[in-house]
Amino acid sequence: MQEAKVFKELVLSTTSRALVHVFFAQRSTTKVPGVTDIQLKPRKIRKVAVIGGGLMGSGIATALLVSNISVVLKEVNPQFLQRGQKTIAGNLEGLVKRGSLTKDKMSKAISLLKGALDYSDFKDVDMVIEAVIEKVPLKQSIFADIEKICPPHCILATNTSTIDLNIVGEKTNSQDRIIGAHFFSPAHIMPLLEIVRTERTSPQAILDLITVGKIIKKVPVVVGNCTGFAVNRTFFPYGQAAHLLVSLGIDLFRIDRVISNFGMPMGPFQLQDVAGYGVALAVKDIYAAAFGTRNFRSGLVELMAKDGRQG
Repeated sequence: MQEAKVFKELVLSTTSRALVHVFFAQRSTTKVPGVTDIQLKPRKIRKVAVIGGGLMGSGIATALLVSNISVVLKEVNPQFLQRGQKTIAGNLEGLVKRGSLTKDKMSKAISLLKGALDYSDFKDVDMVIEAVIEKVPLKQSIFADIEKICPPHCILATNTSTIDLNIVGEKTNSQDRIIGAHFFSPAHIMPLLEIVRTERTSPQAILDLITVGKIIKKVPVVVGNCTGFAVNRTFFPYGQAAHLLVSLGIDLFRIDRVISNFGMPMGPFQLQDVAGYGVALAVKDIYAAAFGTRNFRSGLVELMAKDGRQG
């Protein structure tokens, strides 16, 4: 009787209702009008090129490899490439230690990885995911180059967290293939995948990326193209408030402790440190232009960067 009483209380609780809502909400994210209801079939994605072997690129590559998708990791020089490959190996070892990956599957994942210093191995890829620093000219140059080399069916995705996709692809003739694939750090662990579409992104490209998201065990959420998209646009005032409090004299460690005690995995400043201050510096002008007087310009990140603290 006591168990039945407690069970009834739990089932009728607000927490239970919230969890049920989350469950069905996650299932509904893959139902996109004009994409999943028009009899399209997802194409097979066997080989993906990842441009950039930094924190995000190596995490994205790891997520693909453990799901048996071949990866070409492209970097600008041998040193960066070796570092990216080493990071991927470390990610895989971490998964083995946590018991979520066997040693045999780790060996298989490593065998699916190939390093590259140019685009010669892009001729037969099904998807490219660009994961370089948030600089518009660099991204535009990359997309103009890969458009000429990748096969016509290849999806051209960017991991940008902020930049307008129309700007990223404006120097190409492939706007229908350009799409946002915004992962969250660490990309091989965090479950969310923000899929960003423009008014010109084809339904086929969207469907294919949704399918890849499910294969690599992410929760794909399709959003529109605007500054910050959905997640970072929501996160923006949260981070702004944190920096405003610091400017008023509140200890940033106290802010992080309060947020962590509330139940968040980490506070805003620890999160920014994990992501790296280069990201914040790269996107600050984009947010300033988009939000005008609603944007609070904190000098904290610039001071950290000048002091050599990159996060």
